[in-house]
Amino acid sequence: MLRRVPRPTFGPLTGRRSRERARQAAPAALARLGGPHAAGWRLGGPFEGRGDTNVFAVEAGDCSPALLKATGSRQGRLQLERQVQVLAALHQDPRLGPWAQLVPRTLGVGDVDGLYFVLESRLPGADSRRLPEPERERVIPMALETLAELYARTRTVAAMDTATVDRWVREPAAQVRAVVRGTHRDALDALAARLVAELSGRTLARAWAHGDYNQTNVLVDRGRVSGVVDWTEAEPDGLVGADVVTLLVFQRILAGTELGPVLLEWLADPSPVAGVVAAMQRAGAGEELDVRTMLLLSWLRHVGGNLSHSTRYAANPIWMHRNVRTVLAGI
Repeated sequence: MLRRVPRPTFGPLTGRRSRERARQAAPAALARLGGPHAAGWRLGGPFEGRGDTNVFAVEAGDCSPALLKATGSRQGRLQLERQVQVLAALHQDPRLGPWAQLVPRTLGVGDVDGLYFVLESRLPGADSRRLPEPERERVIPMALETLAELYARTRTVAAMDTATVDRWVREPAAQVRAVVRGTHRDALDALAARLVAELSGRTLARAWAHGDYNQTNVLVDRGRVSGVVDWTEAEPDGLVGADVVTLLVFQRILAGTELGPVLLEWLADPSPVAGVVAAMQRAGAGEELDVRTMLLLSWLRHVGGNLSHSTRYAANPIWMHRNVRTVLAGI
């Protein structure tokens, strides 16, 4: 008997309807959220996206000072509310100092015509996909340098308590476990038990972690990093080095390789990432986690997060095969 998979709740047709509904309500939202200082601002074009949050440029003269984000779904609202909370916490953290200039600010939030809107400052620059090839090659080194400074400013050392292990292992494993069966579920359970044992009681370096630190979320302007955006997955006490893994893995993914094959390749030979991940961990006090453990933790958090944020991943047999089942069979 074939097992039923969840039906995706957000597809192309739903996306077009959602975007049109957001576009109709956006001018009123911009006027309400922008306030007096937004006089002369006008709604620009939408950004392409696959989620159920629509993003529009805000224009003023020949520049774009802000972004307007809108969602009509419960999950989209939770994600935007989380982003608002994280941005506020980052700007209230005195340890960041001038580094906070790389973080957007929330300018206004509110409900308009049944949609939840967030007006957010727009930082200068563009992500690597829009840069000339010579400049694109410099993004990874600059992104690593920017991340190292964030770690240096916010780094602490703490024991891995049960709540942290739950957040890093048990909760994402539960999301994956719900959509796999048989030997794949057995492999997942064994992996989760191994990671729990590896983390429990360890004294590890912790710092602000972005959670989705990849080239599309690192903005570059005039040869320097000018912003780090999309902080929805961030946490103030993440594992030092985890964002490094995400950055390097997504360099391959953005070049056209799926997460699953990259993970299995680097588990077999972690030399392409081992040195830089270890260097980030060794930059201060705290025990060092094996790079393979870091790779597996990052994979589990990524796929678990995708499955919790949208039903379309579990409903996609190709994505599930390449990024979940193949990995569980391979480990």
